[in-house]
Amino acid sequence: MADVLIHNISLLATPQSADKARQSNSVLRIPRAAILIQDGCITDIGHEAEITARSPAGIPRYNANGYLATPGLVDCHTHPIFVGNRAAEFHQRNAGKTYLEIAAAGGGIQTSARKLRDASPEQLIQESLPRFHRSLTCGVTAIEGKSGYGLDWEGERKSLLALREIGRQIPQHLFRTFLIHALPSSYSDRRADFVGDVIENMIPAVAHDKLSESVDVFCETGAFTVDESRRFLTAAKNNGLSCMVHANQFGHSGGAFLAAEVGARSAHHLEYLSDEEIRALAAAGTVGVVLPASVFFLGNLPYPPARRMLELGMDVAIATDMNPGSAMTESLPFCMTAAAIYCKMTPEELLNSVTLNAAKVLDADSQIGSLETGKCGDVALWNVPDLESLSYHFGELRAAAVFIAGRVVWKDNDATARY
Repeated sequence: MADVLIHNISLLATPQSADKARQSNSVLRIPRAAILIQDGCITDIGHEAEITARSPAGIPRYNANGYLATPGLVDCHTHPIFVGNRAAEFHQRNAGKTYLEIAAAGGGIQTSARKLRDASPEQLIQESLPRFHRSLTCGVTAIEGKSGYGLDWEGERKSLLALREIGRQIPQHLFRTFLIHALPSSYSDRRADFVGDVIENMIPAVAHDKLSESVDVFCETGAFTVDESRRFLTAAKNNGLSCMVHANQFGHSGGAFLAAEVGARSAHHLEYLSDEEIRALAAAGTVGVVLPASVFFLGNLPYPPARRMLELGMDVAIATDMNPGSAMTESLPFCMTAAAIYCKMTPEELLNSVTLNAAKVLDADSQIGSLETGKCGDVALWNVPDLESLSYHFGELRAAAVFIAGRVVWKDNDATARY
């Protein structure tokens, strides 16, 4: 926790959680702004002359160098715990094989599961930890991390314990999710046994040992059926855990309707989504998490209909889907660019999708996701002239500086101006 006055901000842009207007279109812009953070929380925000006059004498000052200020970004869907890579599969897809064909041949998630099984806990942490730092340099101050490459309980527990340890070492807010991802190869002819084991043993152990705040399930062709997924999510709720659903990535799997039925906090992927499914999710208050980097990387799927989701009243979040198989990136700004181009989202919608709406996915929007008094002093400074430029520059854009709870946790040495 720290005290700091961040001044000389050319433009401050933030969603407002108290604003009753359509949040996807609501961004407060304050030119020539300053932010006062005391004991790690925002205590004053507004025009620089007014905030400076009201600030306590002697408080440390940070010169923002005329940069854009936004809330720290929130990456609400990642798979960061793995060893090695799946670069060979990337090139197999480019040569014509599909994601599902590679998975059916024993690749995909099973490849990562084999590598994780053979890795020591120390290796798993050592290889996974740098991904969080790279995410931090892209302005991410809060990040969700899923298990899911362990598959059986030994591997899943190893993954969740690695996430717990990484959470102690990084400055970011880390939210852990137990992902029921695929059937382990050791259960290939005992599917019902695995489903029962997850419900009767794994989920209760995750809750009892506080290894995760949420349960996610891959409700999709080649993974789990709607009925199996419903049973998993019911068990999660019965054990006090919140629910997420990987839904409709490869077709109308029924996962979107299931997410609405169980009142899941969020539904993720959603490449295939009808108006009926969108209306059901909107009525349930389920946030739609779109993952444009995954579509970009796989190369043969439609982009989620985010424009239609917004028109029909859904809150939309954007995340990286950081994972070795279908989205090997830590750059949330790149995902904003992809969503601008292919999902036709506006600069205001993009900012909301990686801040306040993403914080809703993690049930943390009362503490993070916007620059408002009383919230955590998480700020990203950007060496760009305006909000529109945040998604205009792509591929190499990093934050100029990142604050978490008022402390500088990242600073880019490259101060060359962007225009």
